[in-house]
Amino acid sequence: MRLKTLARLIPAAALLAAHGPLLAADQQLEAVEVFATDSGWRAGSVGVGTFRDTPAKDVPMTINVIDRDLLDAQQANGLYEALKNTAGVTRAQLGATAYDNLSIRGLLVENRSNYRLNGGLPIVNLIDLPLENKERVEVLKGVGGLYYGFVPPSGIINLVTKRAGSTPVTAIQLSTDDNGTAVAGLDVGRRFGANGEFGARVNVVGGELQSAVEGADGDRHLVAGAFDWNVTDRWLLKLDVEDIAKDVVEQSSILALPAVNGKIPLPRIPDPEKLIAPDWANYDARARNVQVRSDFAINDAWIWTVEAGRAWLERDRNFSQMQNYDLATGEGDLRISRSKGQEYENRNARTEIAGLVETGAVTHDATFGYAQNTLRQTVGATRTVVVRQNLFDPRDIPETAVTYPASAPHSRTYDKGWYAFDRIGFGDWLVMAGARGSKFEFEHATSPAQNYSKSKVTPTIAAVYKLTPATNVYAGYLEGLEDGGIARPEAVNAGTSLEPLVSEQWEAGIKSEWMGLQTNAALFQIERPMNGEVDRVFQRMGEARLRGVELSAGGPFAPRWSVFASAQWLDAEFTDAENDPRLVGNRPANTPEFTASLFIEHRLAAIRGLALSAGAYYTGEREVDPLNQATVAGYTRYDLGARYRTKLGTNQLDLVANLENATDKRYWAAAGDSRVNSNSPLLAVGMPRTLRLSAKLSF
Repeated sequence: MRLKTLARLIPAAALLAAHGPLLAADQQLEAVEVFATDSGWRAGSVGVGTFRDTPAKDVPMTINVIDRDLLDAQQANGLYEALKNTAGVTRAQLGATAYDNLSIRGLLVENRSNYRLNGGLPIVNLIDLPLENKERVEVLKGVGGLYYGFVPPSGIINLVTKRAGSTPVTAIQLSTDDNGTAVAGLDVGRRFGANGEFGARVNVVGGELQSAVEGADGDRHLVAGAFDWNVTDRWLLKLDVEDIAKDVVEQSSILALPAVNGKIPLPRIPDPEKLIAPDWANYDARARNVQVRSDFAINDAWIWTVEAGRAWLERDRNFSQMQNYDLATGEGDLRISRSKGQEYENRNARTEIAGLVETGAVTHDATFGYAQNTLRQTVGATRTVVVRQNLFDPRDIPETAVTYPASAPHSRTYDKGWYAFDRIGFGDWLVMAGARGSKFEFEHATSPAQNYSKSKVTPTIAAVYKLTPATNVYAGYLEGLEDGGIARPEAVNAGTSLEPLVSEQWEAGIKSEWMGLQTNAALFQIERPMNGEVDRVFQRMGEARLRGVELSAGGPFAPRWSVFASAQWLDAEFTDAENDPRLVGNRPANTPEFTASLFIEHRLAAIRGLALSAGAYYTGEREVDPLNQATVAGYTRYDLGARYRTKLGTNQLDLVANLENATDKRYWAAAGDSRVNSNSPLLAVGMPRTLRLSAKLSF
């Protein structure tokens, strides 16, 4: 267990073992010295929620880990490209040009609360979150309310930063693609001091972006640093900072036509290389994340952690949607919402104490904590322009000048809560029990009458049984809370807020390691109230039940062969409807019944340093709207790749090539989600075939 290790290693390395980012950084840096080592592509200890520093096999929930080696092998340049390896992850509402809007298990991943930095700070996913400075991406699927408060039960996406290890790091990387993108990056990591007590890892990235969508170009940059200081042999301080910017033309979404006799007529899929939006429709966003953490070992058994951070994002957006088009000719209206000064800010603080208590043959690994987060949202000013456009043969659109007011209102949400969690170990059993007492307060931007406050205690209970030294079985029950949401400006009841939702989750599964291959299988059920729009009215729609089976495997399965595979079957339906009985028995929108992924890499014996790979990613058919009036077809995307490691003088050179969507498949990447107006959901087109190339020189 985490604190057993702490007790053994106090004083000199107590904190490194208990909350071990520095030790972990050393191990990870060694792991990526060669392609897909025997320990590659497998989850070790995870850094998310109450399971921080817990071996993935002991976590009684489905968790997927995409490590640095797999990110490098696939040249993942965004969250979707990383998480395509995990079953049940789909795009929602939007395409790929601006940022990744994601859904897990048919539930939207909330962009302001469900994305975390190093297991703590909620960062705002309204910009492409960079991966160059990340060691791994973790996905904890399902209810995460015990540790994270008011969050949807889709799951937590945790980004873990690279840190300085004992081996110095200096690397320069150049990336391009067949569209003309040119991005350069620098990665430097060092330890300083007489005993290496100071650590610094700095990443700088910048360049020009050329999209496969003609004219949807732009630029991006990242300046990031991860610093740590072993103040004493019992006290560790860490600081993470990120400055992120992206300015790019955003491709238009497509608004489905109104239903005719209970059916929504869908257009043929437009050419993904043609820009429907104006070439001046920029998505200009900038984000800054700052996170500070202190770990102090009170004694050999107890550690006190204090964490604070701020995540800020500002954006100006010109969001286009094609509507009222003719199915044959494509002629219709392009509605352009021009927003300026939208701002989102999370201020987060947490304190907790964790310790190990042994009572005979029973051990208690207990955690007690308090956390609070304040989310401030400035809606900005929006002006709408409607112009004629053609869906299939788009025209250039001249820019129309608009004026904005000097200021905009803002809303605030306060999420506060205490939590207690105990992992009780005896024999081959590990029983986990916990509770969170949450208080959620909402202050409306313009209407104090809509302010509200809600308090609730939610439980968590689970058990893990060690069936064999290599195999664990588990079962658990969790409850979670989430914000009820606010009606969008286009809704009839724009600005209306709905009260929080309470979700329940049951899950059971088995996790095993077989000849180096890590495998997982899980059964789960989530019951969750659903809010959304019906006839442009934002309202409580009813309740949905999502039942599923999920399988995954990662790691080496034969000499020189590694695999990362997953599959999910999902039975989802509305079980109750408050205002529209037509919903009962329907499947929520954008919720495929089956998704699967398979990525295989082979390291050639005949050519030392060369590895070849292939991937297949399947998303099943999805309902377009909650009334199930149209369905988009399923699709499989095929990728091919190669990477070669050699020496350039005394330095290491990595060359990587990936061909994404090798067959140039044309498909619908997103079909809205259950919150969208049931009569006119959004559609987004998948990206065409793209060749990506990169070269990294390590000194």
